[in-house]
Amino acid sequence: MKKDRDAIQKRFELAKKEFAAFGVDVDAAIEKFKTIPISLHNWLGDDVTGFEDVEGLHRENVVTGNYPGRARNGDEMRSDIEVALRCFPTKAKLSLHAIYAEPATKKGRDELDTEDFRKWIDWAKEHGCGIDMNATYFTHPNMDGGFSLSSPKKEIRDFWVECGKRSRKIAADIGKELGIVCINDLWIPDGMKDIPANRFAYRANLIESLDRIFEEKYDKAYTRDVLEGKLFGIGIEAFTVGSHEFYLGYAATHGLGVCFDTGHYRPGETIIDKLSSVQPFVDCILLHLSRGIGWDSDHTLILTDELVDIMRELKRGQLFDKNVYLGLDFFDATINRIAGWIIGMRAAGKALLTALLEPTELLFDAEEKRDYTLRLALMEEFKNLPYNDVWDYLCAVTDTCVGTEWIDVVKKYEEDVLLKR
Repeated sequence: MKKDRDAIQKRFELAKKEFAAFGVDVDAAIEKFKTIPISLHNWLGDDVTGFEDVEGLHRENVVTGNYPGRARNGDEMRSDIEVALRCFPTKAKLSLHAIYAEPATKKGRDELDTEDFRKWIDWAKEHGCGIDMNATYFTHPNMDGGFSLSSPKKEIRDFWVECGKRSRKIAADIGKELGIVCINDLWIPDGMKDIPANRFAYRANLIESLDRIFEEKYDKAYTRDVLEGKLFGIGIEAFTVGSHEFYLGYAATHGLGVCFDTGHYRPGETIIDKLSSVQPFVDCILLHLSRGIGWDSDHTLILTDELVDIMRELKRGQLFDKNVYLGLDFFDATINRIAGWIIGMRAAGKALLTALLEPTELLFDAEEKRDYTLRLALMEEFKNLPYNDVWDYLCAVTDTCVGTEWIDVVKKYEEDVLLKR
């Protein structure tokens, strides 16, 4: 159902006046919004399957559902992503896992090079977006009893170290060619279901592997490295080698960044307070925005108070200008995957715009004067400002879908393309 553009313009003009009464320059907020990219994770499009010819392996990422239309190759996935890009005004990057390489001849992960991602790089150039990289440390015969970089077997560690080195080189090449910094994320699923006897040994192995992976130095204008921790997962409930504390310590002492995945914490735990605690001590921060329900279940991102508060914290600390990067990370095969991308990206975009429109200086001023009553009162009243009228205007002027218009786009594509796969 198409929304009335004249009505959207009128509501926007009224919203500008209401925000201006609190000292907010709406036009400046919109211009800032346009400069902040959010990475769209490609692995939602095929349920983290990848393009490798590897069948019957245990998958460390549990994706439930069997919704029709899963992308089976790069061309189908790029086509699906293009549909999603038309349905939100947010500036996008693309986040790729190594298993989505498209080499001319079959290669192992430890043999991949930049040209194996040429189709993705050319696609990114065509769409004016950057790319982020992720080395894939799962679903492979060299997952030794669930261990990769922390395996007791040196030959196993050697294989995965080479994969890590190649991912970093690919990221540096991509960043240089596109002229947009490529964030290289390292996450491993290593751990144990029950209580280990020697945690120190596994973490010593991981340190040795990381030291080798990060030995080569790259220009940070082209690529930055982050380490992604985790609390636990299915099959590793008792012990996760690459925990948040482990990676935080390693990153802070080795000039690296960290990735906060919002689904990788205990129920009720958020990253909001962690941002100001960690940012001064690490090279950069990558956020993987997800929605865990009860555990790291990677539900589709939706607009919640927590998501808005995360964006507000970034704005209040001016972290958008201090090497903080945003991306999505979730998967759900019980719903249309393209709709999942759009719902998640629109939620992230709305939260970002809401944060940029917040009359933050009034809150800072009240706090500085120790008028905590005024601070709380303003925080509550600011929740009712017409953020959505600005969002609808932004969608309209960027020629993307307003309101529910995107649903018709996805339904038609599903009928014409997805259901025929």
